[in-house]
Amino acid sequence: MLKYMKYEIRGTYKFILGILALVFILLAGMYASSNQEGSLFHSVQIFMPIGVMLLFGAALTAFLYIVDSFRKELYDDSGYLTFTLPLTGNQILGSKLIAALFWFMVLGIGVVLFNFLMVMIFSPFHIDHISKLFTAISKVLSIKACIYMTLSMVFSVVSVLLLIYFSMALSKVTFRHKKIGGLWFVVFIILSGVFGYIDAEISQWIPYYLDLSTFHVETPASYHDLLQMHYHSAGLHFNAIAGSAATNIASFVYHLALMIALFLGTGYLIEKKIDL
Repeated sequence: MLKYMKYEIRGTYKFILGILALVFILLAGMYASSNQEGSLFHSVQIFMPIGVMLLFGAALTAFLYIVDSFRKELYDDSGYLTFTLPLTGNQILGSKLIAALFWFMVLGIGVVLFNFLMVMIFSPFHIDHISKLFTAISKVLSIKACIYMTLSMVFSVVSVLLLIYFSMALSKVTFRHKKIGGLWFVVFIILSGVFGYIDAEISQWIPYYLDLSTFHVETPASYHDLLQMHYHSAGLHFNAIAGSAATNIASFVYHLALMIALFLGTGYLIEKKIDL
């Protein structure tokens, strides 16, 4: 499994690092231009939205590339070697998920460090100012909120990848000898709607939340902070400023069980049902 994971990383590193290099070049140009009076990027109101759009586009491109590589292995001859390896379907799927998370982590850390370097170069400040900067940031965005947000993002990425992989494998098994482009996407949309509806119903039927700060069970009627939560994903609600977070217990259990079922189901289809 470790060797296959390395193979996955080697097979995608050129494209992912190419995206990272392009982002670095564009960001460096934006930072350099931001110091010039009259430049488009001299205004923070323009610099920030374009920067966010650039990073979102890079992350989306990497995500689609990773997804498309799995699709090609399922529907093209390139997957013959993969699915004839002495590995179980769960091991193949697990390797792909770990490799995908690794690249998203590389992209995230790389962009953060590069932005910090650009700020140091184009807006140099004394080392003492760094601690003051982090102190100011911590007052606006708590450490706990960052941890919750990171875990929620990882949870969401894995959930979406598993659902996409399951949709691809299911459409491949269902329509073995028919190459209908984009059919897996239709399956993905249908399953997303069904699972989302079930999640919403479960949250309403069992409206009990676990406060992750106190680990007390609350209800919306007694937990007034729930109305002030700024972010919601997979049953997790949190306020980025206050650092408070709560998760709908039933929704969280449902999402966790669904992820396990999708993982095992996709692994089974890959190992037992894929017709090479």
